[in-house]
Amino acid sequence: MPDKTLIFSDQEQMQIESMLIDKDGEAALQYLANLLDRLKPHFGHACGPKAAEGPPGQG
Repeated sequence: MPDKTLIFSDQEQMQIESMLIDKDGEAALQYLANLLDRLKPHFGHACGPKAAEGPPGQG
């Protein structure tokens, strides 16, 4: 899997800090599950990533 860079908004950073301070494991687990969805590649085309990168109608 290629390297990825995540950028968290100020609100997301506060949410993470709040979960850690509160030791809210359930909320943290839900947040990580949602984060995993952000990390998975989402292809917009049935032919895969290369076709999806080209101009519309060219895949």
